[in-house]
Amino acid sequence: MSNLASAIKAAEAALEKGDYSLCIKTIDPLLLSHPATTLIGAQLRLLKVTAYMGKGDEQKAIDICQTLINCKEATVRQQAKQLLSILDAPCLPRPSNWSVEIPNIEMEPSLKPSFGKTKKKKKKADHPPTGPTKNLDFGFSIITFLIIALTTFLLSGCVDISTNMIVTGPDRLHISLDIDSISGESIPWQIDFSDNLKKELSVLKVQTEGSKQHFESPTIRFEEVNELLKQIASVASETSGFKIRNPEIITNNRNWLIGTRQHLKIYFDLQDLPIIPGLKINIIMNEIDYKNNLRSEPLEPTYKDGSLFLPLKIGQINQLEVSYWKWNKISVGLVLIISLILLSITIQKFRLSMGFGFPELPP
Repeated sequence: MSNLASAIKAAEAALEKGDYSLCIKTIDPLLLSHPATTLIGAQLRLLKVTAYMGKGDEQKAIDICQTLINCKEATVRQQAKQLLSILDAPCLPRPSNWSVEIPNIEMEPSLKPSFGKTKKKKKKADHPPTGPTKNLDFGFSIITFLIIALTTFLLSGCVDISTNMIVTGPDRLHISLDIDSISGESIPWQIDFSDNLKKELSVLKVQTEGSKQHFESPTIRFEEVNELLKQIASVASETSGFKIRNPEIITNNRNWLIGTRQHLKIYFDLQDLPIIPGLKINIIMNEIDYKNNLRSEPLEPTYKDGSLFLPLKIGQINQLEVSYWKWNKISVGLVLIISLILLSITIQKFRLSMGFGFPELPP
């Protein structure tokens, strides 16, 4: 084990035992070689903040947190902001009507019991020090972990996820993903999902505005769309801890020169995903209306402003089949030009047959 790992382990052990001074003393030498801009330096300073909070030195903890809110790591910035909000919270005065004051009642000398004079004074017990803080029992740790995991699980479900699809041409699709936290603030799941997606070098470009995340891809082929959907499902499974099966899009195109008859089958298998309160998953397809040949299971879509909205049902297989006609603008333009040329030739022949020929010079 390296010296750095040993020192960090010793500092964490001192923090668990409540020996905050030893924890700070162990961390201080490491801060010289690890600035706050590095991940290890930021983690060491978070440990020091916890130790200062344990000692009651809140101002020193606030100073360190203010340097960490500009860290490059999103998780470190989030933790620093949370600790800073706790440290900056004002101390509220206790209302007087919350306490009951008991008046001091003095007894008359004649009413005092006679045995009060001979009553022996109790000796103050001298209790030995309790020693260092002991580790929690295994059972208590398991219960605490389950409560925290359940709370995180429920809070992580309070999101609205929408997959937007636009068919731009034959075998061409533009896909985007919108994730919005219902609570109005970004939750840890959103931050982890974005970070993990960046590590996968995804073609999706992310834009964040408050609690809303927008991921957008360039126009790609349907084969590349399936690979992208597999990548999104894999990252979502890794981030949430639930098994999410890969979505699939099956296409069947027939080219008729002036246009293409396209048939799409979209499968979203959510059988292994448990029902999470507040979680909403939708599919949105633009330029699709009720006139198209459409079939969906198990829920029915709604239509608004030329777009199709299909909510997905968790715990079941969701299917969507769409058939529609896509005009080929180049082919249509060529057909119109050829038609105009043929019409012009026909009219010219008709004029000649009627005696309206080309003008001639007099003999």
